[in-house]
Amino acid sequence: MLDDLGVVSLCQDGIIGKWTRTNQNHWQWAKLLDAGKEDSTCFAYQRDRIAVAFPRLGVKVWIWIKGTWQPQRSILRQNVTSIKFVEDGEALIGGTSDGVLWYCQVPNGTLRAYAFLKSKVYHLDVNASGTHAIVSQSGGRAHLVGIQQMDHKGKIEQVYVMNAESGVVAFGAKFANCCRMVLFGSIDSNLLVWDRVKGGVVCGLDHGDSEHIQAVASFDRGANAYIVTGTKRGLLSWWKPPPLE
Repeated sequence: MLDDLGVVSLCQDGIIGKWTRTNQNHWQWAKLLDAGKEDSTCFAYQRDRIAVAFPRLGVKVWIWIKGTWQPQRSILRQNVTSIKFVEDGEALIGGTSDGVLWYCQVPNGTLRAYAFLKSKVYHLDVNASGTHAIVSQSGGRAHLVGIQQMDHKGKIEQVYVMNAESGVVAFGAKFANCCRMVLFGSIDSNLLVWDRVKGGVVCGLDHGDSEHIQAVASFDRGANAYIVTGTKRGLLSWWKPPPLE
């Protein structure tokens, strides 16, 4: 949620809810809406907008209007595997199981293909200024793609490639350290930190023997920048980003 005020989640039964902290520092859950019983693949949330992707139905969109979540026109693109709001919620970008990166204004835009990649898109992350997306694909690859400026829309500016033999990819690539770095993949319990521009590995964040890194997150606010990681055995770690040369 905006300003880290809570967490929004999509449950297997189609219920979208939010977790927020009370004044007593307890977590409290509240239902936002019921997206339906059809199996969903992913969702996106931004302030007063929710989008949920369904393999057969496309992407359903709701907007908070006059105290209720009101359904809007759906985006009729099947096999969507990842979506993200951009342009302050005025548009969505999405990826599909056949490797298409697309863009569509909401609620009444026209769907446009930005890039045609070679494998399934399973995760998207967008930088703070909304100019670029990192598109994570099956096969241990992530692409840095322009999504805003006219001459850069759909342009692949960098590729981050994992070693197929020793590398492990259990999470989607994420921007970090004011979008100067990319977190993507691990080798021997080391989270790989990449230089966003140069495309090379800066360092590995060592989690110790036999730790399987399952989740990563980054936090940037002013001069403060942090990386948070979670492992299969329940180890939660907090890191300062390494310096770039």
